[in-house]
Amino acid sequence: MNRFKKILLGASAAALGMSVITTNTVFAASSGNSEYVQNVDLSFPGYAAVINVENASGSKSVNNVNLQVQESSIDIEAAGFVQCGDDKTMDFSHADIHFGPLGMSGDKINEGSSLYNKSNFVVSYKTRIGFGKWVTESAGGDDKIFTVPLNQIKNGHPAIRVNALEELNKKLQSHLQGGGSKVDFYKNDQQVVLQRPVSLAGWCKKSKTFSEAVLKAGFETKNFTIQVKYKGDPTLTDKPLLNAQLGQMGNNPQYNNNQSLLLNQATFQPNMPHHIGKCTEGTPDPKIRVNYKGAGKGTVRFKVIVENSEGNYVLPNVYLGSYDSQSQINRHFDFDYPLIDKMYNHYQFKWWATINKTYEHALTIEAQVKDQNSDSYGPWEEFGSATFKHRCTPQVNVNVGGAKAGGYQSQDNANQPTVKPILQTKPQRAPLSKAEPKTQRPKRLIIQTPQ
Repeated sequence: MNRFKKILLGASAAALGMSVITTNTVFAASSGNSEYVQNVDLSFPGYAAVINVENASGSKSVNNVNLQVQESSIDIEAAGFVQCGDDKTMDFSHADIHFGPLGMSGDKINEGSSLYNKSNFVVSYKTRIGFGKWVTESAGGDDKIFTVPLNQIKNGHPAIRVNALEELNKKLQSHLQGGGSKVDFYKNDQQVVLQRPVSLAGWCKKSKTFSEAVLKAGFETKNFTIQVKYKGDPTLTDKPLLNAQLGQMGNNPQYNNNQSLLLNQATFQPNMPHHIGKCTEGTPDPKIRVNYKGAGKGTVRFKVIVENSEGNYVLPNVYLGSYDSQSQINRHFDFDYPLIDKMYNHYQFKWWATINKTYEHALTIEAQVKDQNSDSYGPWEEFGSATFKHRCTPQVNVNVGGAKAGGYQSQDNANQPTVKPILQTKPQRAPLSKAEPKTQRPKRLIIQTPQ
C-alpha cells in the first residue's frame, strides 16, 4: 500500500470514530539472487485485504459476545517479475508465490517459514536472446490474484500468522490494561492493521542436454497490509440482565438463559515475577497472581494456556472460585508456574536449564462463569495475556562460616543449606577497654654536676 493510500486509510478511520491499532511485529523485506536469476520483483497494485468480524450472539450481555470471522479467505492482488541471467542459453522456468518469508540455501529456495503457497504463479519475465538483446514476456491481462485460505495461515510464527480473533483479543487486553472496560471496547468499531510477509520465488534454467536442465532460483519478500475490522454494537451492556433481555442464545448447551454473572476482566499481575537465578532441583517454582473482577454472583473457573518454543500446553490445575461483586469486586488467585518441574520431569523442557539463556513463556488466561441460579457454565473465553521470562545462572557452592549470602535469596529452598560467598574481611580493632598498654619509653635521667 503506498503512502497516499495509508493516509486515506487513517483519515477514514478517524472520520468513522474507529479505534485503529497497528501491530509492531513486522518482517523485514528481503531478497536473494543466483547465477541464473538476476532479479525478482514483487508488487501489490491493489488495496489491503479486509477480514470482517461480527458478534453472532443474540444476547446483549457483553459476557456472551460470540465473535465470528465473516470471510474464509483473503485475496492478494500481486504482480511478479523475474529476470534471468545474462546468458542466452538461460530461459525462464516458473514462479511460486508464498504467504510467509523465504530464504536461500546456495541456489535453492528455503521455504520453511512459508504457511501457504501457490505454484506456477503467472509473472512477467525477461531473458537474453543475443548479444546485448533482451526480450520481456508479459504476464498479460489483469494482475494476478493470490487467494489464501484463512485456516491455512492461522498458526505459525506470530509475525507471520493471521488469526483475526487473536488480534482483536490482543487489542482488548491492551484496552483493559489501560483502564478501559470490556463493554466500551465491544460497543465501538475496532480495527487492527497487520503487516504480513508475502514472497515470490522465480526459477530460470539452463539446459545441459536435450532432456536435462539445471534450475537456480531467486526471491523477493515484501510486507502486505491486512485489516481486521470489527463492527461495534452500542446496545451491549455489562449489567445483569433479566431472562427476557438475554435473548436467544442458540442451540449451544453451554449457554444458559438465566446466566447473569459477568466476568469483565482477568489479568496477570503487572510486575511479573521473572525468574533469574538457580534452577537446581528443589528450587521453588515461581508464584504468579491473576487479578479479576466482574458483576453478579456465582462461580468462576480459570485455566492458564502456555505457548513457548518447546511446545504449547495447559497448566494442569483448573482454578475455581466463588464470586459475589456485592461483597468484593476485585478478587485474585495465585498459582505456581511449573518451571523447575518441567525442567527435570519432562524431557522436552530440559533445555530450559541452559545457563545464561533467556526463555519466554507466553501465558493466556481463559475463564468460564456459572451464575448462582444456573446449573451449567458458559463457554471458555480468553482474557489477559502476559510473558513470563526465566534465565538460569551458574551457582558456586562454597562454605564460609559466619558470612551472609548474597544473590537471589527468595529463590533458595528453606530446607537446603544456604550458599555463602567468601567475603574478605578487614582487620578488626580491639575494643578500647581491652587495648594493650603502650610500651613505655624509659624516662630521661637528669644528671646534675657539681658547681
